[in-house]
Amino acid sequence: MAFGLSVGSGSGADFLPVVKYDARAGRVFRVDRDANGSTQHDITRSFKCVVDMENVEVGYIRFAAGAAPDFQMVPLGSPLPAKPSEDHRQGVRLVLKLHKDCGGDVRELAGTSATMIGGLEAVHNAYIAGVGANANKLPVIVLRDTVPVESGKGQNKSTNYRPQFEIIAWVDRPADLKPQPRGQSASAPVAAPVATNDAARAAPPSTGSTRVSAPAPANTVGDDDFG
Repeated sequence: MAFGLSVGSGSGADFLPVVKYDARAGRVFRVDRDANGSTQHDITRSFKCVVDMENVEVGYIRFAAGAAPDFQMVPLGSPLPAKPSEDHRQGVRLVLKLHKDCGGDVRELAGTSATMIGGLEAVHNAYIAGVGANANKLPVIVLRDTVPVESGKGQNKSTNYRPQFEIIAWVDRPADLKPQPRGQSASAPVAAPVATNDAARAAPPSTGSTRVSAPAPANTVGDDDFG
């Protein structure tokens, strides 16, 4: 696998606002926090971003209810760190800038889901194939579709949804999308309870793939869209 992970069939000040991919529902959420808690906004249909593919991190992540996530990460291509505990799972973390239509700010996407990681690996391979012809550029990525992936049998059978990301353009690095290698994190603000917004917690698709509206074609995307 491109990320060197076998995921199967810094400090608190370093934490960024979050974009979350829900593999159980095949949807993307922007998580906004304020003094009253957290709200999830479903941005699946409008999801478009510039991804800092130059600084992807891999390693071990622990997500525990009511606790801050713990990241033990290294730059992609470095040997993986030792697994801190049985509760940590191999995962990926990257930084992106949302298009102005779905937030417009710099955020972090991280996860341990095998289906999410599979989707990210595929678009990372596309990045590797295209970066030589797009020197000093970063890819603009959209979510074209999600595909159901079944696992287990009988009562243990479950379905997750693998994202199909696509590079639709290449742009200069936005000024605020700065390289932010964060490596390890021993502590971070504990996430407040999440409130959903406009039925954001959609049920998993019942008919297979989740079809999402196609974002703007590549020739309409420019640096100004992320300025």
